[in-house]
Parts: sequence; structure tokens; C-alpha cells
Amino acid sequence: MKAITHDFFSVGVGFYLVVRIGGESGPIYLLLVVWLAFATNEVIDRLGHSARGGMSSRSFWTHSIFTAPVWGIALAVASIYLLDMVISQSMTASQTLFAAMLGAVLAYSHLLLDALTEGGVYLGMRRVALAHMRYNNVILNGAFEVIGVLLIFGALV
Repeated sequence: MKAITHDFFSVGVGFYLVVRIGGESGPIYLLLVVWLAFATNEVIDRLGHSARGGMSSRSFWTHSIFTAPVWGIALAVASIYLLDMVISQSMTASQTLFAAMLGAVLAYSHLLLDALTEGGVYLGMRRVALAHMRYNNVILNGAFEVIGVLLIFGALV
């Protein structure tokens, strides 16, 4: 999927989780969602693509159902730690745990979209693709961008 599609979808999923499930919907939490969505998608794609024979290929280290959530959790915990330092307000253990869970879910949202493409994601050491669509499929990208926007509106309305 395109990076913008990952971002719209992840922000939508994150907003919905924070507002509807987490109950924490202050500006700091919504800003954290946006930051984690962009950061998680960027880390998974920047660190997770390598060149093989002139073509970009996904790496097991970031595109596995076992390793991707580790990246999301690490980014969430680091972000919470930095947020604590910036706003001088100690986060509770439950808030930190929720942020870690949010990081894992955002990483899985990235993998969900990648699993629909022909490149797939890793399940163990095997690559699995659910739909074998091209990463730049206009209809698929557009549909998930719309779903992301609808999730944002659903969370905020």
C-alpha cells in the first residue's frame, strides 16, 4: 500500500481506539496517536525494505506478525517516556500499557494493509499474501483511506 494509505488508516484506527475504547481523548492523546501512526509506519517501511535485484523487498525484521508489534510497542514506550519529560506529568502504568497496546495495534494495521498486496507479510519465515493486489492499486488504496477517514469521524462525532 501507499504510505499515505497506511497513515490515514492507522490514524483512523488509533483515534477510534483512543476515543471509543481507551476513554482518553484529550489533545495530548490524539497527538500521540498521530505521532505513533506516522512513526510506526515510517519505521516499519524505512527499516523494512531492502533492495534485491533492483527491486524493493520487505524484510522479516519489520514485516512479520511477530516482529512488527515489537517496533510499535518500542516506539510507544519511548514516546510516552519523552512525553513525560516534556509535559512534566507522570503517566500511570495503565496509560503506558494502553500506549504500548496502541503501538502494537498500529503496527498490525500496517501489516493488515501489506497482507493484501502481492508482497505480503511474514508469518514465521514464510511470506503470506491474502489478496495479491498491487501496492499502488487505486481502488484498494482509496477504500482504506476512506475507511481511515470514517474511523476518525466515527471517533470524534
